[in-house]
Amino acid sequence: MIKNKKFKLRAFVSLYMTIAFLVMTISGIILFIAPPGRIANWSYWSILGLTKAEWQATHIIFTFVFILATVLHIIYNWKPLITYLASKISGVSSIRKELTLSILFSSFLFLGTYYKVTPFVNLIDFGEEFTNSWGDEKNEPPVAHAERFTISELAIQLNISTDQLVQRLAVNGYVVKDTLQTLETLAEEYSVYPNDIYTTLISKDKATNTSSNIKLGSGLGRKKISEIFAENGLNWESGVDLLKEKNIIVLEDARLKDIATECKILPTDIINALISE
Repeated sequence: MIKNKKFKLRAFVSLYMTIAFLVMTISGIILFIAPPGRIANWSYWSILGLTKAEWQATHIIFTFVFILATVLHIIYNWKPLITYLASKISGVSSIRKELTLSILFSSFLFLGTYYKVTPFVNLIDFGEEFTNSWGDEKNEPPVAHAERFTISELAIQLNISTDQLVQRLAVNGYVVKDTLQTLETLAEEYSVYPNDIYTTLISKDKATNTSSNIKLGSGLGRKKISEIFAENGLNWESGVDLLKEKNIIVLEDARLKDIATECKILPTDIINALISE
């Protein structure tokens, strides 16, 4: 007869650390190549059945418990660890070169990353380019994290009244019970994506203002201000002058989000300044 073996916490901790390491490696790689939050949350991007938010949660939880497991692992192996360290310290002169090199190499990695030197900056840039490559006209939100807009804020974005927006949503089968409800929660309620609802809305109105041909298209934040001017029939001088009247100073042809950050406003504020004309 096979006797039931006693549960061994030490073995459990060691096995968990191995599994957690694999999960953290996989989730880390996926988060490195995942699209930016503005795209992932807007279109509910997923891989292997998990959204970016779910991968982030998985990575955080497994990492947190991994740290606790590491502490337990050190406690359970305290005596052999102390003995091992004592033996290494006593013989440190024999590995002095290796120790010095490992410290220098670690410092090189840290400083190279901090000061964004080659090849570290290239790897970071590659990651950013790869994540941004997920964006297209179908899954780019009008502004970053547009899914967090309340119905009232979305109405402002679309340049219509809140009542008009509520009516338009109702016509398309989306009943709004509270105008402070976010687009994200409304989408969850009807088991659709935020961009599904938004696409339905702008297909009727094209997301433009009736008194202007300024387009509130996708991915505006990454476009240069000159592109926005050109797409909507404005030359550089007239576009800059319009913004200047609204105390928005444009000194160079930069990306919309960079200009907004410099002026301490939102990209939509710049668009609205053009629309108001």
